[in-house]
Amino acid sequence: MIRMSYYIELNLIDIKIKPDSLSEVKRVLEKKKVKGITSINWYFDCLMLDEENFLCFKAKNDGSDAYVPCDDGTVPAMTGKWPDVEKFASWVKQYSEEGGRIVLYSREGDGVAWGWEFNGKGKMRDLALCSVGKWA
Repeated sequence: MIRMSYYIELNLIDIKIKPDSLSEVKRVLEKKKVKGITSINWYFDCLMLDEENFLCFKAKNDGSDAYVPCDDGTVPAMTGKWPDVEKFASWVKQYSEEGGRIVLYSREGDGVAWGWEFNGKGKMRDLALCSVGKWA
């Protein structure tokens, strides 16, 4: 269901980096590249770790973010075209503690939403918008 030509809001939700992975993630963010998956290297230009080691987006310097930046210069989401987003999620799953999520929403008005949740053990599962509960 990933629509590469659509504008999508990509949200990083509670992606806390495991303590034993911090040095590797910091190295990747500093060098802005990862071995073996060069198609996602441009993602690292937009990312940083906050003071509690959560993966966040850096606020844009021009103030064009959809969210007001936090005091530390981070925003929870960015809008754009996100090629190879599943490869990016696969990279994140190696380093995220349990419960971190990447959630995407189409900005094209079709209501599409999806994402991935990380188990803290190097695995991820799909997330999807679905019906819950009884009809009211």
